[in-house]
Amino acid sequence: MTRMAAVFTLLSCMASALAASDCPFPQGMQASIGASKEAIAARQAGVAKDDLLTRISPAANGQMSQMLKSIVDEVYDYPALLPEVYAAFRFEHCFVSQQHAEQVAAMKFADAYPLLKKCEQLDPQGARPPCAMRVVHTLTGIPE
Repeated sequence: MTRMAAVFTLLSCMASALAASDCPFPQGMQASIGASKEAIAARQAGVAKDDLLTRISPAANGQMSQMLKSIVDEVYDYPALLPEVYAAFRFEHCFVSQQHAEQVAAMKFADAYPLLKKCEQLDPQGARPPCAMRVVHTLTGIPE
C-alpha cells in the first residue's frame, strides 16, 4: 500500500508541473498509463477509494487532478478491467483529447466499459491494447 500511495502521489505531483491541458503530450499520456495501473493495483490490494483520492496532490493543476480523479472513479466504480486494457484505453483517451477535447469529454465511461470487457476476451494478449484504444474512436466517431 505504501509503495502504491507513493507512486500515485508522485504522479499527481508530476501532474502539477504540466501544462494547462488535462493531458499534455507526452507527460500526460505517461501519467495516465501509470495512474491507471497504480489505481488498479491499489484496488486489488484493498486500498479504499477515498484513501487513494486523498493522495492526489493538492499541488496538481485542476485539469490534471481531474484526470487522476476520473481514473480512480472509473477503476473503483466499475468491475475490474485488466490493467493492459484500461491503461491502453486511458492512453488513447488522452492522446485523442489533444485534438478533440470536446468530443472526448462528452464520452461516457459507462458506454466504454462493455466494449473494454469485450477487448479482454481477445486472444492473443497483444490484440487487447489496440482494441481498447479503438473504443475511444468508436464512441467519439473520431477516425483512427
